[in-house]
Order: sequence, then structure tokens, then C-alpha cells
Amino acid sequence: MRMVIRTATWCLAFGLTVAAAATAQQPASSGEYPGLETGKMWTFDQPPFEYWAQRYNFRPNQQWLDHVRLSTARIPGCTSSFVSADGLIMTNHHCARGCVQQVTRQGEDLLTNGFYAATRAEERACPGFVVDQLAEISDVTAQVSAAVPAGASADRAAALRNEATQAIQARCDQSAPNTHCEVIAMYRGGQYKLYRFRRWSEARLVFAPEVQAASFGGDPDNFTFPRHDLDMSFLRVYENGQPIRAEHFYRWSRDGSREGDLVFVVGNPGNTSRLQTIAQLEYLRDVQYPAVLTQLNTQVAVFQALSQLSPERANALRNTIFGIQNSQKAYTGYQSGLLDAQLLDRKRQWERAFRDRVNADPNLRRQYGAAWDNLARINREQASLDVRRRYYAFGAYGARLLNAAGALVRLPVETAKPDSARLPQYRDANRPNIERMLNSPVPVDTTMEIRLLTAYLTNLARELPANDPVRRQALGNRSPEEAARAMVAATQIGTADQRRALLQGGSQAVAASTDPFIQLARVIDPLARPIIARSTALANEESQNDELVARALLAVFGNSVAPDATFSLRISDGEVRRYPYNGTIAQAYTTFYGLYDRSIGLGGDAPWDLTPRWQAARDRVNLATPFNAVSTNDITGGNSGSPVISRDGEIVGLIHDGNIEQLPLDFIFLENTGGRSVWVDSRAIIEALRRVYDAGTLADELTRPN
Repeated sequence: MRMVIRTATWCLAFGLTVAAAATAQQPASSGEYPGLETGKMWTFDQPPFEYWAQRYNFRPNQQWLDHVRLSTARIPGCTSSFVSADGLIMTNHHCARGCVQQVTRQGEDLLTNGFYAATRAEERACPGFVVDQLAEISDVTAQVSAAVPAGASADRAAALRNEATQAIQARCDQSAPNTHCEVIAMYRGGQYKLYRFRRWSEARLVFAPEVQAASFGGDPDNFTFPRHDLDMSFLRVYENGQPIRAEHFYRWSRDGSREGDLVFVVGNPGNTSRLQTIAQLEYLRDVQYPAVLTQLNTQVAVFQALSQLSPERANALRNTIFGIQNSQKAYTGYQSGLLDAQLLDRKRQWERAFRDRVNADPNLRRQYGAAWDNLARINREQASLDVRRRYYAFGAYGARLLNAAGALVRLPVETAKPDSARLPQYRDANRPNIERMLNSPVPVDTTMEIRLLTAYLTNLARELPANDPVRRQALGNRSPEEAARAMVAATQIGTADQRRALLQGGSQAVAASTDPFIQLARVIDPLARPIIARSTALANEESQNDELVARALLAVFGNSVAPDATFSLRISDGEVRRYPYNGTIAQAYTTFYGLYDRSIGLGGDAPWDLTPRWQAARDRVNLATPFNAVSTNDITGGNSGSPVISRDGEIVGLIHDGNIEQLPLDFIFLENTGGRSVWVDSRAIIEALRRVYDAGTLADELTRPN
């Protein structure tokens, strides 16, 4: 699916949690299952055996769970699954899109035309592609907690926790070859778990359809249903130049699924916000999300206008536009939930009941009772810093020159400090990223630079007062467009050689520079530092209070409630189920009939046009084949590429999206809202491989019995 994994910068959040485990066993009169407000993203070390047994009469054993865990793998930003003994993995097309571009050779357009390696020799290596299989989970809460003495300040506690987790990870990384380890905060710091992965660093592309088939309907159909997307791709994992022999992999379901079936989604959901407070939610609604949407809306407009200038630009920018539009639509959906008074009331009621239970116990009240008021105070102060924090910075909506100027101004100053005292981006571990950016030989696209900078300065002028020093330096008496054009025309840091020369000159050269971006960066830097320091201190204090709320949650409810998503492996239960929408009913499955009907009904216009392969295959495919399907599983960004499996542990589908009704569930999980996971049906995958792509060998590998 195309939901975004929100960064920590963009994602403060919300809410609380769930009813006691005992109440989770009985349906409420409304049809909801109480106890699921925090969702159904269960961890593999705390599976909800009793809940599954009561609700579905499903009682998996540990062997089933271990097999499912080891048959699933994490890849950059997404999920994948092993689907053959010969190391074949399945994920979404949009998860492998970067690889498709990287392996495209001169004269090819694999995004437009697709790719199929009929033999192993034709499979193409994907640079930098890693595949992580979760081998083990262990609880390290005691070790992390012991590193922080009682009474430590928020800043000191954050530093000590970070040191402890880094040390645990480092020891684990060295424990065995091909090992990758991460300490993951669960329940927003209520628990810390060590996840040890088996890592492979070589994967080769086997199959990817045309991008038009993978994302049929484009942005208008994104986050909607009914849907007709073949959003799939296949890669093969190699080691020492040979395909690995996978001990654990999913077998293909012969018959697929039926409406009403229990299905599981196994994957790595990125972020949810169900364990945050109302105060944090209001900060998102009133401050952070409006700013994010302003930037995304502005960027989409700029890149769409640029793409109209030439076919070459349109081709170069299509991935960029695709990604930004995806984020734009996702954040619009999240914000719609925050603006929904009913949803917010449900959350307030839950938080009030939770706080009442904490305050009713003198011991819990003493330890945790003040956390909610502290979080409200912290978020009010963060809101007061927000405008300056955004514009006393160097991002400029992706414009390159101001970002380079900021690095050139800060790098000599930060390098002179001890590593631990530097701003995080300038510490030794991150310095290669800055140096790559400054030394990049890619020429600055001045047309793009001027348009992005104009858009950025337009919003800066709207939000900063006329006497603000950053606004005065950036604009003077000029319009945003005049200022952008003049700055780009006069820059002396437009090439890698110019940037290197200034960097080698050190602080004196930077101080003497007359480059307009350097001059602006010199004004921004001293103003930004106290804002960064205060915002960081507040964030550390917020984390400390988040942990108090989390510990209160665990004290009241136990760990039978699901933690927020953390891009760690989860298993989510659900049922294939239709839902009401737009005054009618959305079917549980679409078909190939629907694909052709939607294209014909919309005149074959983009983005509902069919590729030549699909046009030619119309009389060959079984049009009644189920294509996309929906279920009530709990997913979010990062679940892209997750397998949908039956209670027998067999592949019945491939997650690629959620509908628009699901986006507000980021803040509270409610089953009866029409929120649905959207997936490619396993039967459509096989039918397309055999009848559309002449990829019978690949289909045989997926469906062979052993």
C-alpha cells in the first residue's frame, strides 16, 4: 500500500488505548470488539491467543507462528515474503520501483514496459537492497532502564537511553555473521525489545509489471476502493552469487479466499499514533499537519508545472510527483480524522476513563498522574516555536542551494566541537551524508531551484512578520520570485568545485563569502540554534512523559493491548468483508471485468488507460478472476508488500493500500467505520503471470507443491 511512513519530525501524535484483556473477549452490542482501540498490530512475542480463540476459533501453535515470522522479511521501507524455496520474495511494485529504475539499461524504460527475467541468468542485481528476516526478539527493558538513574533530567535520560541502546545493538551486531540488530521502543518507551535479524545484502529483480498496470487509476484512485492494481513485483535473494535455499516460505493457496474468511496480514507497519494524548493530537491537527500539507501542496504544484515544460522533465519527475501526491493524500486523510468531532470525542472518552483509573490508585497517580498535563504544556510551547523552527532552517522545500549553504556555514563550526556536542547531522556517523551532498557532481537545475525557492519564500513571507531578520535578509524589498531569481543568478556555490573550495577555506572563507545563500544561512544559523536547543529539550521531556503514560497503560491494562506501529514485524487479524460507501456497498472483490469496464467507461484516458499487453490479453484472461480485495486487517505505511495469508498460512493476497476510510484510524482503531486493507488477490497474480505476461515459469515456481 502507498501510505507513508511518517518521520519523527512530522509525527507527534495521539491517544491512548484499549480495554482490559477480559473485556476483549466479548463483542459489544454495537458490533465492535472492546479492547481494540489501540489496534490489532500484534507482536510475535505477545500474540493474542485467547482473543483469536474466542473470536475466530483459531488456535495456532508456536510452530505456525515461527513459520509465519520466518517466511516474512523486511526490505527498505516495505515488507516482503519468501514465496519459494529458491529465495524468491514477493513485494509491491512501488516497493521495488527504485530497483527497477536502477537496473534499467540505456535504451530501456522498464517502468513503462515492465521486466521479466525468464531465466536466473537474466535476473538483475538491485544495488543497496537489503532483506531482513526476524530471527529473535528479546526484552531489554531492564537493561535500558538501568542505564538511567532516578532523577535524571530529560536531556540526560535521553542521552543515556541512546547510549544504552546503541551498546546493546553493537554487541548484538557482532554476535554472528550477517546479523543486524535494533532496539525498538514499544508502547512509546514502556518497553524496549531487541530485534535480531538475519540480513542478506544481495537481491535481484525477477519480475515487475508496467507501472501503469501496477498503479492503474493513478493518484485519483489512490486510497480508494473498488480498485484494479497489479501492484506486485518479485525479486530473488542471493548469497555468494547463488540463490539462497529458504527453509521457511509461504505456499500459494490453490483456491484463494472467500468473503467472510479469516485472513492475516504479516508485515512491518511504520507509524501509528494511538498511544498519544489528546494534547498531542491537537498539536498535530492545529500546527503540524497544516504545515506539512502546505509544503506538500506547494511541492506538487511546482513539480506538476515543471513537468509541463518538456517530456524529458515529465519523465524525470514522475516518481517524485508520485511520492509527494501519495503523502499529500495520506496526510489529508489523517487530518480528516483529526477534524472529525465524533472520532475525537471517542478518544477523549477513552483518555478520560484511563486517567480516572490511574488517579483512582494513589500509587499510580503519584508515579504517572502528572504526565498528561506535562504533555499539554510541552505541546503548547512547541506550537509557539513552530513557525520559526520551520523557517529558521535550510530545507526550502527541497531547493538545493540553501541546504548546501547551511551545511557550509555549520560544518566548520560543528567539526571544531567534540563529536557528542555537535548537532546530530554533523556527528562523525552522519558526516559522509553531508559530504556526499556537498560533493555531488549533479548540476543544479536552476529552473527547478528558482521555482522551489519562489514557493518557499512566498510561504515564508506569509508566515513571518515584516521585521523578521530572516525575512528581511531573504527578501529585502523584492517579491519572492525576484529574490529567488536574483539569488540563483548570483550564487557562487552552484558547482561541486565551488562548494569544495569554500569548505576547504574553513570558517574564514565562509564568513567572507558574498554568496546570497551563504549570507542568508549566516543570518539563519545563530537564530536557529536556540530554537533547535529548546525544541530538542522539549522533545526529550515529551519522550520522558510518553514513557510515563506508557507505563501507566501497562500497569492498568497489561501488555494484552497492542503497541503502536514501529516498523517492526506484526501480525494483524481480519476478515474479508464488504462495506458501505457512497450510499451503496463496496464489494469485497473486484475482477478483471471491472478493470476493463473502468478503463472503457473513462474513455481509456490516463490514468485509466490500459497498456498494450493488457489490451491484447482481454480475450485470453478469465475476466471473472478476483483482482483486488478488501479486509478488516489493521495496517499502515510499511505494510506495503505484506503477505495476506489464510489460517492455513498460505498466500491469498498481497497488501498494497488502504482505503481513505482507514486513514483516520491512525489515531483510534474502530472496526465499523468502513476502514479496509486493500490487496492484490493471489488468483489475479497467477492469472496475470500466465495469460498477460507469458511468465509461466514464474507462476509454476509460485504454485509448485514443494
